[in-house]
Amino acid sequence: MASAAKNWSGLVTLCLGQEREKRQVSSQRTSLTKSNGAGALGVPSKPIIQYLPSYRMEPRNPLNKERLELTMRTIMNRNYNEDYLFHPRQSYHLAAQVSEEIKNSIKLMNFDRYRYIVLVTVGELLMQGLCSMVNFLWDAEKDGFVTYSIKTPKFIAVCTVFYLYYD
Repeated sequence: MASAAKNWSGLVTLCLGQEREKRQVSSQRTSLTKSNGAGALGVPSKPIIQYLPSYRMEPRNPLNKERLELTMRTIMNRNYNEDYLFHPRQSYHLAAQVSEEIKNSIKLMNFDRYRYIVLVTVGELLMQGLCSMVNFLWDAEKDGFVTYSIKTPKFIAVCTVFYLYYD
């Protein structure tokens, strides 16, 4: 046990000694580079530029709710018109395509710092009711939603776009 402690203390001493040598060599190198720098040649060294914090709280291109609603309305009316017939499987795929198309067209408007959730719901009208509820924790000033619905005697289509401000 005494030999293990002796070996251990010898190892610690060896490591500390190597660390001390590394610090001395690096300090010698930095002193050499400082003395041989641009200041020694008579050329003034570059001043260090310090910038102020530039954190913006508002977007450069804020969301325009009217443009968003117009885009959503145009795409919905083009896909869910009088010629549309409800079929469960086809309606599922069409709703996915319409929501993706709306999301992509909104992204092309380049509203700065917003994330979007596009929800398209389509159902056949057969004397039933529909109740839907969504809860979010959001900033009441910057976040919001736009909704548009088409109701005919055969079907109902509802599109909701949630826009969430993202810092």
